[in-house]
Amino acid sequence: METQTIERVLARRAADPRRLVAYAGAAAFVIAAGWFWLATKNVTVAAPPLKGPHVPPVQGMRIYYSWQATTLPQERYYTVIAIVGFICLATAVSWFRDMVAPGRALASTGAALIGVGAATWISGNILELGGHRAVGLMAARTNPIQTTNSIAFTIDMIAAAFALGAFAFIGLGMLAVATAAARQDARHRAWVAYTIAIGLTLLVLAWSYAAGNSDLSDLMLFAIGIAPVPLWLIWTCRIGRIGIEPPNAV
Repeated sequence: METQTIERVLARRAADPRRLVAYAGAAAFVIAAGWFWLATKNVTVAAPPLKGPHVPPVQGMRIYYSWQATTLPQERYYTVIAIVGFICLATAVSWFRDMVAPGRALASTGAALIGVGAATWISGNILELGGHRAVGLMAARTNPIQTTNSIAFTIDMIAAAFALGAFAFIGLGMLAVATAAARQDARHRAWVAYTIAIGLTLLVLAWSYAAGNSDLSDLMLFAIGIAPVPLWLIWTCRIGRIGIEPPNAV
């Protein structure tokens, strides 16, 4: 009888939607970050064409944007996967906040900030995807390439502003949730320290967008997405004791 009870508890844990969301988000971030890095390093896409010394600037821009158009399908795929990750992150935090810091207004504020940050990132990247598609179509036709270049620059600057705001919101939200959890239960000290570290790292990522350091931004996007955030989701899921019930409760 006890064995059957334990099996039922384990089955409920495995099917718990909150646990599934946490693990799905972790997997989405790992896949998106890895694919993004491979594409950025020209592993899964062709390298950009080299501009010869005698190529006129206008022709050089047209060649570049024609090449960029070939990278857009993969950009759409890993961006959509990352969007799934951000949706899962915001959803999971809205559930977990009452488990790591029940009744804390600061935890609710932090979860709200993370949700706003996730929505901001998703909005900015949808805008960027649409803008890049428009640029690719314009470059493939007889549109003035200088105009195309100006539009591309504007889109990238707007997308960077969205990313800056998104990671600032999420970083501050992480710090708020960690602070609330630290006040609630001393047993979560390691998790609190890890959450604070991620929050501060995300604020540095936001700063890299403000500074216009795209190389640092790309590196940090990969480094944060490939392990720290997925591990945080899984850890949070576990310390929240999602779906765990004592055998005698069944």
